[in-house]
Order: sequence, then C-alpha cells, then structure tokens
Amino acid sequence: MTRLEDAPPLVYRTIVVGVVGYFLLLAYATIAGDPLALSVADALFGLIAIGVGSVLYWQSSRELDPITAAATCLVVGGVTQLAGLAVSELDLIASITVFLGILLYGYAIYTRHGEPSPR
Repeated sequence: MTRLEDAPPLVYRTIVVGVVGYFLLLAYATIAGDPLALSVADALFGLIAIGVGSVLYWQSSRELDPITAAATCLVVGGVTQLAGLAVSELDLIASITVFLGILLYGYAIYTRHGEPSPR
C-alpha cells in the first residue's frame, strides 16, 4: 500500500486550488444567477471528486476495504456528475455517490485511528 504522504505536493495543491475555485464559482453563480458559472462549478466538482478518488485509490490496498470503496464512490460520483451536465436526472445520483464516498472515507479514518502507522 502506498502512503498518502508519498503523493507529490502538486497533487495536494491542485486539489486545494480546485476546492477553493469550486466554492468561489458556486458563490458567484448563486449571487449572480449565472447558469454557465453553475455548470462550470458542477464540472469542477466532478473533476475534484475524480481527483480525490484517484488519490485515495493510489493510497488503498486495492482490496475490499473502506478506502477502496470510498475511492470508487468518489470516482463514480465524479464521472456521474460530469455526465449530469448533459442529463440532469443524474445530478442526485452523483451527489449521493460522492456523499457515500465521503462517509466511507470518514469511516476508514475512524477505524484506522487505533492502528499503528506503517513505516
């Protein structure tokens, strides 16, 4: 299993910039009522979910465990979010899948809390 700390710093910076950009775009789209900005924010949300899911999968043991399940949910949710730009009915499915991925990640962190860290 590759440790998350082994990921290049550029990966972390890209995710942080993406999340900040997403919230700025979402705020602008909400205040201005701009549907194009909202669509771009939705696309960025999907890309962030795919990116975070990919990093988690890189960290996972690739066995059936909560980290792998979280990574899979985030990637599937991100892809569904991007597809939701064309088919609006997929928006709820994407949100639920990403939320499930976040919950699974939280569960994985919670259950790993007592384990010694690998060196």
